[in-house]
Amino acid sequence: MNTVIIVQARMTSSRLPGKVLKKVMDKTLLEYQIERLRRVRSANGLVVATTTNSSDEPIIEECGRLGINVFRGSEEDVLSRYYTAASEFGASDVVRVTSDCPLIDPEIMDKVIQYYQQNRNKFDYVSNTGTDLSAGNGY
Repeated sequence: MNTVIIVQARMTSSRLPGKVLKKVMDKTLLEYQIERLRRVRSANGLVVATTTNSSDEPIIEECGRLGINVFRGSEEDVLSRYYTAASEFGASDVVRVTSDCPLIDPEIMDKVIQYYQQNRNKFDYVSNTGTDLSAGNGY
């Protein structure tokens, strides 16, 4: 199995443009998120999927600085961007993460990934949104 975390990131947020690269205490929000995602033990890879727009070039530069794999695809067709990134990086399982989660919890991610891997014959998709992982239900 090749479990790859794919982070969806772009600079053209309608509510707060450029938020992914906003700095807090000398680090970008993306850097905080990457640091936390690197602590996920159940994943084999990490990719930032951004668009082919020139406005997203700063994301490419930040990923280069952080040593993170990058994929560029359609801004409008996010599913295609994820699918093609997953294919390019040989993912058998994809963990979808948006770039506006700089405080994402690596331990919860490990629990969700492990639950999926142990129950892959029952589920095509699992999420921790609105669920109680400790109770082992709601997937």
